[in-house]
Amino acid sequence: MREELKDEEKFGEIYNFCFGWEKEEGQKSLGLETAMGMWQLLFAENRWLLVDHWCEFLEARHKLAIAPDTWTQLLLFVRTVDPQLSNYDAEGSWPYLIDEFVEYLNEKGIIKI
Repeated sequence: MREELKDEEKFGEIYNFCFGWEKEEGQKSLGLETAMGMWQLLFAENRWLLVDHWCEFLEARHKLAIAPDTWTQLLLFVRTVDPQLSNYDAEGSWPYLIDEFVEYLNEKGIIKI
C-alpha cells in the first residue's frame, strides 16, 4: 500500500475512499478527530508539511465535523499550493475553512504572505 500511496492517482483514489469508509453510517460529515487521524496517516512521510498545523488549527478554531467538500478541497489545496503558500491566491475559490487556515498560519508567524 505504501507504494500505491506514492502514485498521485492512486493516492487520490485512496484519499477519497477514506472519507466514506471512516464516516459513521447515515452521516454526511466525518468526525473531526477521525478526520485529523486520517490526515495524519495519509499525509505521513512528508507528503504535506503543514498537516500538523492544519490539525492544530482545526482543534483551536473549527471543532466541528468535516464536510465532504472540505475533505475534497483540502487534497486539491495540498496538490496545488506549495508549503510556503507562495502561490496561494486569496481571491481564489477555496472554502472558507482553508482561507481561515491560511490566515491562522500568517497570524501565528508560521508562514508570511
